[in-house]
Amino acid sequence: MAELHTAEPIRDTSFPADLDYPLAKAYQTFGHRSYFRGVDIGYRWRQGQRTDEICLRLHLDRKLPLDALMPSQVLPTHVEGVALDVIEAAYQPSLEPGAARRASTRQPYTLGGLPCGRSGEGAGTIGLVVIDKTNGKPGILSNWHVLAGPRARRNDPIMQLGERDDEFDPRNHIANLKRWMLNRSGDAALAELLPDQPWLPLQFGGFESISRVRSACLGEILNKTSRASSNAQARVDGRGLYRLQYETRQGMLEYRVIEGLKLVYETDIPVAGGKVSSAGDSGSAWVSAATGDAVALQIGGQTASANCLSSTQQGVIASEMAPILETLEIRLASFEDLLAQNGQNPVLTHRQQVCADMSHDSDEAMRAPQWPHPQHWVDASFSQPRRPRRPDRSETSPSAAQVVPMVRILPNKPALLQPILATTSQQSESGQDIWQKRLCPALLDYDPNFRGVLPAEPLVHRISIADERNINAFFCRLINRSERFDGIGLRQVLETDFTGATTYMQICDRIDALRRQP
Repeated sequence: MAELHTAEPIRDTSFPADLDYPLAKAYQTFGHRSYFRGVDIGYRWRQGQRTDEICLRLHLDRKLPLDALMPSQVLPTHVEGVALDVIEAAYQPSLEPGAARRASTRQPYTLGGLPCGRSGEGAGTIGLVVIDKTNGKPGILSNWHVLAGPRARRNDPIMQLGERDDEFDPRNHIANLKRWMLNRSGDAALAELLPDQPWLPLQFGGFESISRVRSACLGEILNKTSRASSNAQARVDGRGLYRLQYETRQGMLEYRVIEGLKLVYETDIPVAGGKVSSAGDSGSAWVSAATGDAVALQIGGQTASANCLSSTQQGVIASEMAPILETLEIRLASFEDLLAQNGQNPVLTHRQQVCADMSHDSDEAMRAPQWPHPQHWVDASFSQPRRPRRPDRSETSPSAAQVVPMVRILPNKPALLQPILATTSQQSESGQDIWQKRLCPALLDYDPNFRGVLPAEPLVHRISIADERNINAFFCRLINRSERFDGIGLRQVLETDFTGATTYMQICDRIDALRRQP
């Protein structure tokens, strides 16, 4: 569990411990009723204004006048001697639909506060960059309903979303889903960042790393970082149990009661656009404005209704951060973790070299044709089209560095030399010539992680693929766009030319056979 640190004292903001029993009693009494949406300890509101009185508050989806209620339906004024207030409100987790996502620039580094989600499932927000305590690897923290949901499986691809309608762009694939939770302690999930994904232990728009986690104080001001509704501030208005409706299995909705906080925007707290929350804010981290400590993870917002609270009292529901970190076995990431990870792999991939350019036009250097994500390929016809001639290299054509991979290049690892060297002598001389002068240099031009590659090495030692078609397409585009294959009588190759090839030398043999064709 992350170590908790007490923040600087904030006057009159502690939650009264003597109200814990009345809170549990109120939940036991009213929690089974259909109109129940929560019960907490918080401030009493009168005519849209917050007072200094702290009481029990029962949240109902709809308030009815006394003359419309039967005597058995009239709520008591006190529970265990503590005043009971009634608030009309309902809460719901939400995702921003992909079609409605705001256009934004692709960010080279993964940071807290950036949009994320499962491919094609809508967008939420990265709460924090964290470290998995079970293996020391970096990851991102967000909601269960953002990263997982009812259709989730372990290792599902997680996307860092930026530009409109780009859910299936493989450049957005930054992490794989690992663990999740949807229980009384919170709604959260962990996705492990890919080995070559650049990251920083910062929140978007800030330059300070979050180093501590602590519990919330009643009445304190929290900051949120999210690209969906920009930066916002809210006050901790209550803490208790809140009922939200989730799709827990495909087509099945269930109510879940979650312990957490209610945050309320007030007129005396500035906020961009007058809006504390939007659909894409699910998963955002709320951080103390006074101390910079991580306090809570947003899970949902208040649903709109005709009799809803005014816009100056918009409600946000958030899980406290400490129980989430303990359950998922994670901790906050730091710059020390970043330096340690970079020291383990001194060879930068082409993608990391591009992302290292923090200039204002770095996005221009990453432009490339759009390709669907490997997990969402549609079966294509494998009929043999007419083989075109290779383009004249005197004309402008993309370089090898511009080839967009539909596969992921793995970090450089030591190869098993003896078995590989024993097989290379059996290959044809022409295949060796293509390997030494053509394919191996083209691979190194594309990505330095191919340094030390051997001709009989299996392709999957350095390339992670979803299926064989992806790796065939990778070599097809690499060979057709590399100048190193000019002048050997080779016409443009097709993806199907490499079906069944499992080593680099077999790729070379296919190239040799193709160039000998009339």
